[in-house]
Amino acid sequence: MIRDSGVSYYCNLASPYVMDEEALKYIDYDLDVKVFENHEKKLLDVDEYESHKKEMHYSADIDYILKESVKILVDWINNEKGPFSESYVNIWYKRYLELKSR
Repeated sequence: MIRDSGVSYYCNLASPYVMDEEALKYIDYDLDVKVFENHEKKLLDVDEYESHKKEMHYSADIDYILKESVKILVDWINNEKGPFSESYVNIWYKRYLELKSR
């Protein structure tokens, strides 16, 4: 989210997608990481994840993968990798402005 006050992020943890004749499909595992403009990070919806983990019988493997994925995501954020780098944001914001002006 690009605002005058800076860039913030809302990151959903989800399964890889599949596409069939109906739609693009994936599982949203409820865990989200919000990164504020001041670079503060907050893990959101942990209670919702824990509730759905029990209800949907997520395996220990899925739980492990998701918890490791949160660590990887936070590492990317901390090290400004990929979409968390200023240059990446600038490239795609410029592209957005080009498309918007068409």
